[in-house]
Amino acid sequence: MIKGIGIDICKIDRLKLTSFKRILSEEEIQVYKSFKLLSRKKEYLAGRFALKEAIIKAFGNMDIKIYFQDVTILNDVKGKPIVKNPNYKNFFIWVSISHEKDNVIAQAIIEEK
Repeated sequence: MIKGIGIDICKIDRLKLTSFKRILSEEEIQVYKSFKLLSRKKEYLAGRFALKEAIIKAFGNMDIKIYFQDVTILNDVKGKPIVKNPNYKNFFIWVSISHEKDNVIAQAIIEEK
């Protein structure tokens, strides 16, 4: 059963690279630091920010507090984003993210297991 849905859009240049420690989990920081290109770091950070905002919005109607570093978003072997959420075992979080030139958009759907 679907319990919540959230969507967010973010301008890629909106975020300062110095904010990565506030937004990213430890595992995501390792991925972030592996990128050589500044443009790729910005895109990654904005994408994770937008997706976490969408997840927070989706959980919002359930009175569950979530903070950026509570959620880790990794990519599967095909590059699809997946949510690693050991603290939310009763839910499956469907996510989608898309980058387009200057913007990134993300959507999350919370499904009860």
